Amino acid sequence: MLRSVLCVLALACSMVSVRAAEATRFKLSSLLASDSVKETLDPAVKLYWGTPPPADLAEVARPDVYTRSSISLSPFGGSARHCVEAFEKALAAMIDAARVRGYDAIVDVRTFQNGTPAGDPTALACKPGYKTTEVSLAGTFAMTQAAFQRAAQADERAAAAPPRPPADGAVFVPLEPILTSPEARAILGPGIVVYPGSAKAPAYSQRYGPEEYSEDADLKRLGPDAACKQAVLNTLSSIVQDAKERGYDSVIKVRSFLNRQFVPGGGDVECLLGKKTASVTLQATLSLVKK
Repeated sequence: MLRSVLCVLALACSMVSVRAAEATRFKLSSLLASDSVKETLDPAVKLYWGTPPPADLAEVARPDVYTRSSISLSPFGGSARHCVEAFEKALAAMIDAARVRGYDAIVDVRTFQNGTPAGDPTALACKPGYKTTEVSLAGTFAMTQAAFQRAAQADERAAAAPPRPPADGAVFVPLEPILTSPEARAILGPGIVVYPGSAKAPAYSQRYGPEEYSEDADLKRLGPDAACKQAVLNTLSSIVQDAKERGYDSVIKVRSFLNRQFVPGGGDVECLLGKKTASVTLQATLSLVKK
């Protein structure tokens, strides 16, 4: 009897492993035509799947890869459904990142397998995992001339916005004196240059961002002024570390972005004073100076 049970269990396990190992091939045209993917697509961000990009690109970023997963709770492992779900998540993450950073095109989009772009840009080959199924998409963000002009106009509007009081519990602190202080120069070192939002930055060949960075400092120990300065320095340190890890040599358009609000004029940082800490949020763009 025990021997029979063990045989049944062994057979079941072998069926599970075979089922989990089955690979599925999808036509991207079919995936992109599904209702769930259509809800993910954004008409403001055009995708180029193996087709020539537009000729009027003002800016092209570095290629990037977005990987997302789908979890199977079935004792039989993953299935084609999990491939589709992981694909949709990866696509949504890529489009959302492009939109947030102001790009209106993603060129050379294709699936990414075993560390390299897939040879066929029109298909997705996916092998469902037993518990986790992953799909990776590679693409290069790009900005047309029209989007570039819109971004420049948005920056002008932000700089010309009328004055406003700080948020509840917050104070305005001059930003540039902190960014040019000896402490800031020590953080930057010889390899990174920072440009506040109001400063004219040199032309760049590539950028990453804008991204948000937030840090805090001990308010009770330092007091409001020193804690706000230290919070800015701590945030600057996080930005510089990110720039070094990603291989950029400049940080441009550094602006206060507390509660997703710029400070009119861009010369101050909005520092939130809590019960124990002072905190700031800076928006910054990492860039590589054009040689």
